[in-house]
Amino acid sequence: MKKLILFLTGLLFLTTISFGVYKKLSSSRYQALLIFDFNSNTRSFGVEDFKNLDLNFPNITVTALPIKYLKARYYLELDSVETAKKLIHESIKSNPYIYAPEILLAQIYLSENKLDSALYYSKRAFNGITNNNRHRDTYFDVLKQLKDSVSLDSAFVKIRNIKRGLDHWVDYIMTRNDINNKPDKRLLNLIEEMTIKYPNQDSIRLKGLKRMVELGGRTYTQALVIAERGNIEFKNENYKGAVDLFEAAISLDDKQYLFYENAAMAYDNLEEYSKAEEYFDKVIYDFKTNDGKSEFIKGLMLIKNNNPEGCKYLETASKKNYTEIESGLIAINVFRQLCQS
Repeated sequence: MKKLILFLTGLLFLTTISFGVYKKLSSSRYQALLIFDFNSNTRSFGVEDFKNLDLNFPNITVTALPIKYLKARYYLELDSVETAKKLIHESIKSNPYIYAPEILLAQIYLSENKLDSALYYSKRAFNGITNNNRHRDTYFDVLKQLKDSVSLDSAFVKIRNIKRGLDHWVDYIMTRNDINNKPDKRLLNLIEEMTIKYPNQDSIRLKGLKRMVELGGRTYTQALVIAERGNIEFKNENYKGAVDLFEAAISLDDKQYLFYENAAMAYDNLEEYSKAEEYFDKVIYDFKTNDGKSEFIKGLMLIKNNNPEGCKYLETASKKNYTEIESGLIAINVFRQLCQS
């Protein structure tokens, strides 16, 4: 009798183990598709496919993401928001240490303008795993909506000394600037500190960030929007309208060389050559750009008006290896054709 009991116990144990292995193997096939969709932001897995997948065993994938969390993403695509929320809440219990479900909840609540709930879950995720761009982005977005500069400053204290944390600095400065909505010398000092801490960062990005703080986010953005409208008018060959818009952008922000360069090209097309030359010279000699575009177009403009000085500018554009993107014209070829033939 004792041997029979041992045999039955062993058999039950082996059966349980075998069933568990089978469930994991069966689940792994579906998990591969779910993880692929998650990483590539695709939807090759359908909601109906979940009927073949046990969400409770195993309840997390090999990457530790709760399966119910992954399922919730598909319901969000179908606008079944309440079903998605229920699944996300349940998924937190499956793995309370990964915080991906909390961030997704925070984003949902933020889109619904339920800021208290969005704050609770985004802060929980940020504090849980601080050095995570997605957690920071969402938490800062919520704080911006709440105009909570105190919490934002406290959050930055936690991330400012993280290695390779340039994005943390940039996001903080931009968010703080949005909350301020006016120039803040403290942020300008922080940008200078960031320049020293991260010396290899994109200089154009840095200049844009600094200018945005100097002007205030609203003015900076308004200037960019007006200039983009000018680009549209230029493409439509409404050069007078384009000039007016570029001049309006310059009146708001006189530190953007593209505003002057685009205005100069519009003046050139209007045959207002003195104004075009003035703005080309500002780009070339004041901003000291490196791409050779202004030299190239000014050179063509001068040659068109029988001014031999044009060849000097075409030569400079050639040395800067300028190539016009739309036409494919190469500065060195144009220089040789017009100035050395």
